[in-house]
Amino acid sequence: MRSWVDQKLRDLRVTLIEAGILAESSSSSGESKAVADAKHRLETARQDLDKQRKSRDEHKEDLEKDFGPDDVFRSLKGQCISTDSGEYTYELCFLDKTTQKPKKGGGHTNMGNFVRLEKIMVDDDVPADGKGLGSGERIAMKFENGQHCWNGPSRATTVIMACAEENELWKIMEEEKCIYRMEVGTPAVCELKSRESRTGAAVKDEL
Repeated sequence: MRSWVDQKLRDLRVTLIEAGILAESSSSSGESKAVADAKHRLETARQDLDKQRKSRDEHKEDLEKDFGPDDVFRSLKGQCISTDSGEYTYELCFLDKTTQKPKKGGGHTNMGNFVRLEKIMVDDDVPADGKGLGSGERIAMKFENGQHCWNGPSRATTVIMACAEENELWKIMEEEKCIYRMEVGTPAVCELKSRESRTGAAVKDEL
């Protein structure tokens, strides 16, 4: 009889533990399985909420950025191009940053982070291959607050863009100490010109 009662009590205890009514005595925290599951679900929900908030903030920041007229340069976001020059490889990541990378290994140097778009007047000859800025007003991306230059300013880069069939970094030069200029071809500028031409024609027709 005693053995039968002990077995029934053990069975009842197991049932109560599985139902979350009684905590397991072996649990270091002393909490029931139901409570532990609830805490796990709460922590998972908090992590999901944090991810959603981060995603919302990133989208909000993205909407506040200047991507040019009609967001014409938005398509360039996330795209990177590079070219070799001397001992370094120079990389431009549109609307993000510019970077100098030594060919023989070593740390990369941040040459500036994207801050704004602006218009710049240029007067350059276009080479026979057509990879040049030419003359007139051009759109430029300004990259500032890069890695500090020894005995000089923080690095900065002006990226001047001209119409081309594909994204290509044509030329890189150091105009002043740690102040760089990149000349770049991109179809985005061609699209901008096309839109401006259509807008101008529409205005002319209205007049």
